[in-house]
Amino acid sequence: MSRSESARSSWNSMFDTLADATRRRVLAALTEDVTVGTDSLLDAVADDEETATRTSLHHVHLPKLERDGFVSWDRGDETVSRGPRWERAASVLDTIDYPLERTASA
Repeated sequence: MSRSESARSSWNSMFDTLADATRRRVLAALTEDVTVGTDSLLDAVADDEETATRTSLHHVHLPKLERDGFVSWDRGDETVSRGPRWERAASVLDTIDYPLERTASA
């Protein structure tokens, strides 16, 4: 894979991750606090279906955000904090002027 293909793949992966409103809300919650408990995070991202949201947060969204390096998730302490690639995601959200307050599900 060439350098430009690798860079394009990295950007595509990041935009794929940021395309989901729940994941954007997780990252927005971390702009206020460096570390957030998963229960507090659930309050920040939950919709009317709290059980479904909890399940998708633990089995879909947090693993993807962690895999991409945007968050670090401590399952034992049940906390989420900014990951090693946090600044990259935060700069994209800032560039698109993503609102920090909770937004409606997409």
